[in-house]
Amino acid sequence: MKFKTRFSLVILIVVVMFALHNSFWLWHLDDRVPLLFGFMPFAFSYYVGYAILALLAMKIIITIAWPDPPADLFERGSEKEFRE
Repeated sequence: MKFKTRFSLVILIVVVMFALHNSFWLWHLDDRVPLLFGFMPFAFSYYVGYAILALLAMKIIITIAWPDPPADLFERGSEKEFRE
């Protein structure tokens, strides 16, 4: 995958996560929605879901943006082990 494509995907994920974190559309929803499962306020359950989504987003960002190691790194490491 090209660098520009990976960079664009990372930026898109960050912008979407930022928009979801600033949940201004939920400010007055807690008053109208009953407790979920009888004990959990809606806003709390939203942020539990958001935390899980943030975990997945970070996993995807690390997978996309982490640089590949140089190909000769593994060859040098294996030769070094045999010499010792």
